[in-house]
Amino acid sequence: MKYNNTFVHGKIIILLFISLCLFSRSNAQVNFPLNHQWAEIIEKDLNDTSNWAHTSFRPFIYQQVQKSINLDSIYGQFKREKTAHLLGKTWWSKALIWADKAIFDESVISIAKDGCLIKINPLMDLAYGTTVGGKNITTTNTRGFSIEGKIGSKLFFTSSFLESQSKFLPYVKDFIVANNGVVPGQGRSKSFKTNQGYDYGRAAGLVSYSPSKYFNFQLGHDKIFIGDGYRSLLLSDNGFNQPLIKITTKFWHIEYVNLFTQFQQVGFIGQLDALIPKKYGNFHYLSWNVTKRWNISLFEAIISAASNNRMYEFQYLNPVIFLRPVEFANGSGDNALMGATSKIKLGHNTILYGQILLDEFNIQKLKEAPGWWGNKFGVQLGLKAFDLFTIKNLNLQLEANVVRPYTYSHYGDSATAKYSSSNFTTYNQSLAHPLGANFAEGLAFLNYHKKRFFFESRVSYALYGADSAGINYGQNVNLSYNYNRAKISGDLGDFGHTIGQGIQNTLLYTDLKVAYLINPSTNLRIEFGWMTRQQVSSIINSNVSYLYFGMRCALFNHNYDF
Repeated sequence: MKYNNTFVHGKIIILLFISLCLFSRSNAQVNFPLNHQWAEIIEKDLNDTSNWAHTSFRPFIYQQVQKSINLDSIYGQFKREKTAHLLGKTWWSKALIWADKAIFDESVISIAKDGCLIKINPLMDLAYGTTVGGKNITTTNTRGFSIEGKIGSKLFFTSSFLESQSKFLPYVKDFIVANNGVVPGQGRSKSFKTNQGYDYGRAAGLVSYSPSKYFNFQLGHDKIFIGDGYRSLLLSDNGFNQPLIKITTKFWHIEYVNLFTQFQQVGFIGQLDALIPKKYGNFHYLSWNVTKRWNISLFEAIISAASNNRMYEFQYLNPVIFLRPVEFANGSGDNALMGATSKIKLGHNTILYGQILLDEFNIQKLKEAPGWWGNKFGVQLGLKAFDLFTIKNLNLQLEANVVRPYTYSHYGDSATAKYSSSNFTTYNQSLAHPLGANFAEGLAFLNYHKKRFFFESRVSYALYGADSAGINYGQNVNLSYNYNRAKISGDLGDFGHTIGQGIQNTLLYTDLKVAYLINPSTNLRIEFGWMTRQQVSSIINSNVSYLYFGMRCALFNHNYDF
């Protein structure tokens, strides 16, 4: 009798749980995941010559993507053959149907009622890797969850948390040690198992409100990426999550974004519980689709440090003002950057894109002599070809990035200060490219997916100049550009600065990856890959061959390719 009661109670609980989990097709996503592989499945349609979509400010707002392309048709390629009708209508068959959907197709819990929707999913990243010969073993053990939902048709929200313990390859561990425990792109950490690995967490959350078709307001803690490329020289997801307020205005062929953020200053050391000094980022981004084939966008940014009890400059909150004249009028000496992006659709399946970043540029100095240290800028040029050789879902991407020495850096808080409080960094990492500055880089990607199978091959080659004997050659963007700046030529040594100066390093990185998509709802996938990394300089000759596999929810990028 006891057994029967337990059985009945279990049956009732399962049936109640299933009744709550109403698998609605209504969408509750705020933004499209900021993951390169996952973004590929929609980029071809977004970049079609018949589409007016703006594609250079990411993550994409999900509701706006839905208005531009047919997501149901795109997701249809991941549908499995349904066999649920063979199971019948018993309570246990309903439980199996629920489990099948929760694992392979939809959210684990999806509750829809009265125009409201909540979806809850577990998140994971479980990985193991080894170098040839097993000298270095890497592991990742990440567990977490995500909650996303909507209230009515205008208010959306999402929240997620990940807790991780990882053992990294030596070059990543060296970065973490050199940067006071910062895991690339994932914030502060603490060691575990006698310094064998690192323990770190990642929290993200956003509230999104669209009062009309013209405006979207977002308040949250996440990452932003500007550009159509794999890298961004303006603002990327290389750094850790930051608190942000984002206002997107769309009308005619214009998209205008105001972004207000708070970053962490450089040079924090020591106690885990010490409050880290802050700095503020203010960004304006104007995107104009001149025609269906040609887009041009303008970018400006001000980074201001909250040092010496200085308050936030409220003039920067003006959404339609030019930031640089305001900064000059304040006499603040904040770090001002300007830039532009452009994209040309060469055909239905091919786009040419590029970026220009101006940190400082003096034409008069250019006339005096070549290589003035203060002419700080970066250039990107890239190409994407979709359905290469008319093979559906075979995509090619080529990209080149060049950034001059001392770009993104700023002067210190005093004449002898080693670090700057207003450089273009957060958590000791560049807000743009992972190599910082003083580099030239070329990348090539070949990707293909069929149904739930994904294949990717990539190769990148970079040349950069590192510091030597305490001399600042302009690669480390954390340093003040006045701190031990290299003297090359001229009376003050201010001229003759070239890309790759200092200890010249070459970096060759290759990666071959195969993945099987388990659940499109969380981009849960099984991955298997082979990576090689070769770094050569006058003091380093490192060659790593690395085999890895794992199961992960690929909702954001891991930028370990530096």
